[in-house]
Amino acid sequence: MKTLPLFPLPVVLFPGMILPLQIFELRYRRMVKECLASQQPLVMLQARNSSTPDIDFYTLGTAGVIQDWQPLPNQMIGIQLQGEQRVRVSEIQKQSDGLLVGEVEYLNPGVQISAEPQLSQLARIIADLAGHPLLSFSPAQITTETAEAFSYQLAALLPFSGADKQRLLELDETVARLELIYTLLKEY
Repeated sequence: MKTLPLFPLPVVLFPGMILPLQIFELRYRRMVKECLASQQPLVMLQARNSSTPDIDFYTLGTAGVIQDWQPLPNQMIGIQLQGEQRVRVSEIQKQSDGLLVGEVEYLNPGVQISAEPQLSQLARIIADLAGHPLLSFSPAQITTETAEAFSYQLAALLPFSGADKQRLLELDETVARLELIYTLLKEY
């Protein structure tokens, strides 16, 4: 286990996805600087309630690495955080400036399933989703290298609720994640 800084926000970061963030609180600016200096990841956890993110959050999230950063006006920092691997957090402690840190257990990625046998079906699904009147994303945003990457990309891009996105993140099996995405899509 490893001790890493925690960043609870009302958003889910999926492995392989990029999340742009603007960092303005002192504790999180310190976190960014320390992560950059040590080349260590931070952990994104979904807050259940945006008004109390430091108190009420899920303990299964995603370790992410800062891929790029830039200074912004008013002493803010813009970062591009890339999700790497799902993690479970325990033994959470609050530091003197309010930054949360926790013991992080990296969860094994699911069995890598090649998407090649279903490429034509996946391409059809992507085309159908791109033409859906309630959805707005480009098929170019989706790659079909592995079924796991495909499932995370769909989970990130589709307009599911935060609770549904968390359910998708918590599923260990790619097939179960794709089945839940299909079930959720039928509700739209």
